[in-house]
Amino acid sequence: MRKKWLTICLSSIMAGSMLLSACSNGGGNESGAALEDREPSDNFNQTGFPIVKEPIKVSMMGARHALVGEWKNLQFFKEMQEKTNIQFEFNTPPQADYDEKKNLSFASGEIPDVFFGGQLTPDDEFTYGKQGVLIPLEGLVEKFAPNIQKMFDEHPEIKKSVTTPDGHIYALPSVNMASIAKLPATWINGNWLQKLGISELPHTTDELYELLTAFKNKDPNGNGKPDEIPLTSINLGDVRNILLPAFGIVGRAHIVKDGKVIYGAVQPEYKEYVTFMNKLWREKLLDPGTFSQTVEQKSAKGNAGQIGMFTDSLPYLTLGGDAESSTIHPILPALTSSADRKPMITQWSGMTRGTFAITNKSKDPEAMIRWVDYLYSPEGEILVHYGKEGDLWEWADPEKKLRKYRNPPAGMNLEEYRGGSITPAVGVSIPMFTPNEVEANWKDTMHQYRIKEVDEKLAPYGEPVFPEIYLLPEERQQIQGIETDLNTYLESMEAKLVAGEAPLENWDTFQKTIEDMQVDKLLEVYQTAYDRWAGTN
Repeated sequence: MRKKWLTICLSSIMAGSMLLSACSNGGGNESGAALEDREPSDNFNQTGFPIVKEPIKVSMMGARHALVGEWKNLQFFKEMQEKTNIQFEFNTPPQADYDEKKNLSFASGEIPDVFFGGQLTPDDEFTYGKQGVLIPLEGLVEKFAPNIQKMFDEHPEIKKSVTTPDGHIYALPSVNMASIAKLPATWINGNWLQKLGISELPHTTDELYELLTAFKNKDPNGNGKPDEIPLTSINLGDVRNILLPAFGIVGRAHIVKDGKVIYGAVQPEYKEYVTFMNKLWREKLLDPGTFSQTVEQKSAKGNAGQIGMFTDSLPYLTLGGDAESSTIHPILPALTSSADRKPMITQWSGMTRGTFAITNKSKDPEAMIRWVDYLYSPEGEILVHYGKEGDLWEWADPEKKLRKYRNPPAGMNLEEYRGGSITPAVGVSIPMFTPNEVEANWKDTMHQYRIKEVDEKLAPYGEPVFPEIYLLPEERQQIQGIETDLNTYLESMEAKLVAGEAPLENWDTFQKTIEDMQVDKLLEVYQTAYDRWAGTN
């Protein structure tokens, strides 16, 4: 009851706040025009460091992950304060509570000067940008942010994807251009392959089935017990990104195929995928804990030597061991289900939007755009990601710009040390740009092995699901309930179809239910938004 009451009150506050904000600011365009005409303060340095001659204090709000310490104590902010003369006053709610705190901040008008790791939704950007609460950034970028401008010039798809329908950029993204950030890796237990004398990896779903069957029946962990789990997953999401594309489509919801927006779950290719997954389930080739286990439970099975194939960023996070010994585990190549289909795998954009914004409370927007611009340079990316030299890295070969990791203090893993002492960029997307060369310039054996595996086996076959677009408020209102209901139904039914709780013979009923849930309206709205995005110059 309390939660319902809070929601009602919050909605009322937000409605009043939006009206007041719209009246007082006159909309995003006037705010943008005023910004273009404004002269920076005499305290501002247009180039070089420090960014301001005399120190200034700025308020910042962002989400703090459970592994991250107080932001005021992190080396990143201390280093940036010394470099720029800009000091922050932090408001960092725990990530679990952040959305509620962020919404209350907008609703009450008690907003910070900047959002950093702000988790702003596309609706936040467009709504509060139009009201003038978030200021347009494109003019500031053009004048004062050469690193961001270079990213936009070299990758126009990024600029297009962060430009709202009114032509403004209200928030900056986190971008990683490397293949390992865009393509999900499924690892195969190399010890099991060696034990069974298997050297050829699967390239088709039939060959995958044969390998999983061998894992189940031939005791590859050598303990004489039938305890092997050939393929594990958590709620199928990770496995779907690998196996659904093998049947010809890259998503089960709205996707683009030849310029047309379609719904994956009503396509015959989706039925083929579900039929294959049901076969793996029936023959106990897919983990029975798929729909109930946690990440910790999955890792416990891996450490116990029970898992043959799994999706993770690094193999030792599931199987145990260390980085150096993990190069024995190969990545599963992109698959196809038939000779007339090309191999394919889901490819993400490598971009998270809404990570940085400047509000109309800021007295020094020019200084703030210069401050964040540094994080879009190679040096700034390393600083916010890993800290300064001597923290988590050191030079392996300075002339070749090759770095190598340093071990964290005893008793701590890498992420605990990074978040506890170095940077807020743990579990939360932070504004920065990671080009291929920065991601690749690490000497560490496992890192180079992972890059090579992904670039050779997955990168040539990546297929985007849907571009990063903005829906107009009225478009979002039209489909919000429809999309929520469809996602809930689809999540439930996929599990039932795979586990055999819903017979595949009832496929027509499944499709009819989706059609009755107004999927056509959803597709119509996304087609309009996609066409608008595709036509953006």
